[in-house]
Amino acid sequence: MRRVLALLTIALGLGAKAYGQTACTGLCLQQAICTNNATTSITGVVYAPNGVDPLPNVTVYVPNAPVDAFTPGVSCPVVGAAPSGSPLVGTTTAVDGSFTLTNVPVGSNIPLVIVSGRWRRQLVIPSVTACTNTALPSTFAVMPQNQSQGDIPLIAIATGSSDQVECVLRKVGISDSEFTDVGGGGRINIYQGSNSPGALIDPATPSETALMSNAAALNAYDMLMVPCQGAQYIQPAGSLANMIGFANAGGRVYSSHFSYVWMYNNPPFNGVANWDVNQSSLPDGTATVDTSFTAGQTLSQWLQLTGASTTPGQIAISTLKHDLNGVIAPTQSWLALNDASAGNPIMQFVFDTPIGAVANQCGKVLFNEYHVENPPTSPKGMTFPNECLSGGVTPPMTPQEKLLEYSLFELTSEGGQPSLMPTSLAFGPEAVGFTTAAQTVTWTNNSSFASTVSSVIVNGNFSVSSNTCSAVAAGASCQIGVVFTPQALGALTGTLTVVSSGNSLAASLSGTGTPGFSLSATSLSFGNLDVGATAAQTLTLTSLATGPLAVPVFTTTGPFAVNTTACGATVPALASCAITVTFNPIATGPLSGTLGVTSSAPVYSGLTATLTGAGVDFSLSLIPASGTVVAGDTVTSTATLTPIAGFAANVSLTCTVASGASATTCGLGTTTLVPGTTVTSSVSVATISQFTVIGYSGFGGGALWLVAAVSGWLLWTERRSAGTLVRSGLIVVLLAAMALSMSGCSGKLPTQNSVYTGPGNYTITVTGTDGFLVRSATYSLKVTAK
Repeated sequence: MRRVLALLTIALGLGAKAYGQTACTGLCLQQAICTNNATTSITGVVYAPNGVDPLPNVTVYVPNAPVDAFTPGVSCPVVGAAPSGSPLVGTTTAVDGSFTLTNVPVGSNIPLVIVSGRWRRQLVIPSVTACTNTALPSTFAVMPQNQSQGDIPLIAIATGSSDQVECVLRKVGISDSEFTDVGGGGRINIYQGSNSPGALIDPATPSETALMSNAAALNAYDMLMVPCQGAQYIQPAGSLANMIGFANAGGRVYSSHFSYVWMYNNPPFNGVANWDVNQSSLPDGTATVDTSFTAGQTLSQWLQLTGASTTPGQIAISTLKHDLNGVIAPTQSWLALNDASAGNPIMQFVFDTPIGAVANQCGKVLFNEYHVENPPTSPKGMTFPNECLSGGVTPPMTPQEKLLEYSLFELTSEGGQPSLMPTSLAFGPEAVGFTTAAQTVTWTNNSSFASTVSSVIVNGNFSVSSNTCSAVAAGASCQIGVVFTPQALGALTGTLTVVSSGNSLAASLSGTGTPGFSLSATSLSFGNLDVGATAAQTLTLTSLATGPLAVPVFTTTGPFAVNTTACGATVPALASCAITVTFNPIATGPLSGTLGVTSSAPVYSGLTATLTGAGVDFSLSLIPASGTVVAGDTVTSTATLTPIAGFAANVSLTCTVASGASATTCGLGTTTLVPGTTVTSSVSVATISQFTVIGYSGFGGGALWLVAAVSGWLLWTERRSAGTLVRSGLIVVLLAAMALSMSGCSGKLPTQNSVYTGPGNYTITVTGTDGFLVRSATYSLKVTAK
């Protein structure tokens, strides 16, 4: 018989190796080899027990051996370990619950397993046709509602008077028959909260104390749910220790609102967040899903997909507390309230246990700051499921309840969803047209099956520089390199999307397009400069590009010029060079201009500078500007120096006499002036006569003046009594004495000077200079002989 089967297999072109097997046996013998790139496949969607909401991250596989029963009690699974039943082919569901299995065995009654943690259902596909796709009905791959359909985690709920999470499990689709007291056979065991309990199954429903004070009883469960009891009820030390032991052994814990009492004073759980309990309650609002990690991205997409959110990553939440100020890594925030006045507080977080372990952290604890339910009437003392009904019927699931639905399956899963890290790449600034060094993201296949990255999509000003992702083995990773090449200035964003087996993970990309060069200053002020002078200042031109970049052609306006000789034709990557700007005022007063480039290319953007300066001058004048003098006498004038347009430099004055008048000298009262305002200096011009008077003999000098004085006195006193002849004589004597006295006539010739100022017209020049500017004024002098 085996020989016949083998021959039949060869004839049909069947055969492949089962997962983890060294020889093809069992259903492996029913895998078909197809031509023309065809394959034998099945497609479907995995739903929650309610058959409505799709479930992501569910493992789907075809077993090639019997599937083992779960070992009762808390367990510590290894992420990525192969599921039971020697899987032949397998995959994980996408965010919309969809899956595709390829190379599926051909024939009738093909087994199929869907599993997420200890949620598991074993199904049978009636028929699979070779080398084509078999689409499963939408009602086929639904998680079990009760034990007759499959495996359900054993969950303990300590009910609270202010929340009723058991009602969400009903809406998820779990049959009411599964809600029992401990020992009642159901998979959802109800305990009454130890301080302010909620609903119960019957009067025999045990208390939370019976569960939490007994480590063995607690460790019999897969999951523990401790919703809010309405107040801060401090728990016994033994119960707190048992909680930690349960989580460290791989247990999954859901807690909310006042159930922070199980953590905030319970080391090491007190170190997962910055606890600040019993702050003021917060108003209802909208929260943002943290999409900086893979599962957060999935949640964001799933909430919108299921109608719990209309805006990606946003969900309305209510009945909010504020008991912590941020989480402590590696605790992962999932949800933050959009309330800036309160610091956008975290509303939900998850951490793995044992805390700080380097080996397999297989336990998980979730805490949220909101009620999943907000019952108008307290469920305290109510008999299940009456607390879940409104008017005798079960109301539809709210967005907040859907959030718990997702968290429930995510909390109880054993991983397997691929991950992309990091989920954001920041490239920083880069010159337009140039390419950054590559940054890398790592895609990890966390499932127990080989997976294929079907596409890597990048948009914006980003591109893939390398990609080692295609077929990725179970538990393996691959890398994708991304580079940034800005084509425009300013902040630029993009997205890297990695698609595999229906899973779509994204990393946000950001960078800034910059010009290729920067200038060390955007303005130059040359201050005051003499008209006609030249001054220079230097700007540093720095390359921002990662490669050589041609130096642009610079232009200037106004009385300015630029020289880029020191830069050459190109500037090497990230290097600098000097450009020189000169100022040459040709007029007085404020002057301005600009420095720019002729190119309009973005890479040369921003290379502009404003240029300012002022041309200054001064004027020089003489008042009076002319005069007449008898040789031997001195004449004076005033030099006036007036600043123009703010001139304020030291001015040196000199005075010169034109050639041919060497006996004439010029003197200045001040030789250095600082003309902050109009200033003056006296100018004196001295001449030398031709002759020098040498004195008179006997009757001269003072005697002549005495004669003149006596004659004048007699003339005055005798003016009435003296005759005309006498008066006339006295007048002649008086005039003669005065004339002789003034002429110095003594009867001798005067001495002639060897150098003297002869009669004529002369020019005297007063000159002022600050070392560059030279301004002059002239004085016209007429000299007469004595």
